[in-house]
Amino acid sequence: GLFASQDISNVLEPSCGDGVFLDSLKNLNLLDRVRKLTAVEIEGDEAEKVRGRYSGFGQVTVRTEDFFDYYGRERFDLILGNPPYIRYQYLKESQRKMQSQILTSHGMKANKLINAWVAFLVACVQLLSEKGKIAFVIPAEILQVAYAEDLRLYLADHLAKITLITFERLVFPDIEQEVIVLIGEKGEEEKGIRIVEMSTLDDFAGFKL
Repeated sequence: GLFASQDISNVLEPSCGDGVFLDSLKNLNLLDRVRKLTAVEIEGDEAEKVRGRYSGFGQVTVRTEDFFDYYGRERFDLILGNPPYIRYQYLKESQRKMQSQILTSHGMKANKLINAWVAFLVACVQLLSEKGKIAFVIPAEILQVAYAEDLRLYLADHLAKITLITFERLVFPDIEQEVIVLIGEKGEEEKGIRIVEMSTLDDFAGFKL
């Protein structure tokens, strides 16, 4: 899986919420294989809860910060999570500016249709180390809507291998829209894009990257 390589030492979760991805890593005994994990969360009370739960893990740092402010400070071997789905009109002016800057500086158009998850994804691809991997739960609209064409081209240009995992039915009850799992890998050898359809999350048990 994502931890098959020995090169995963610096991990980022850019919008950790209540820490569900961190909990999964801990439950799978994968935290022990990470030298450093940075979790960023803008909501102070959520960040504090996660910080309290992981105070005994020296490799875990929880930052109470807007990811758009944190962006650009270091490179990561693995970035994972569920970026926030925030419409343009609900972003603060400073966030709108940063989102536009992230998109336009990477050759994409910025407009009022673009949801915050798009800028999170573009920014995180930029933060990957030379063989880094990204795993994000994102809306399935990336496959369909016209405004995501820029994003699809960007991902194809910046990732050597892309796996899109789709689901036959809604699999995350608390996310009321169809989602996919995007797994991207940097590297020198182009391996292209593949799409895998799964019935349920149980199918992950036998899944090979």
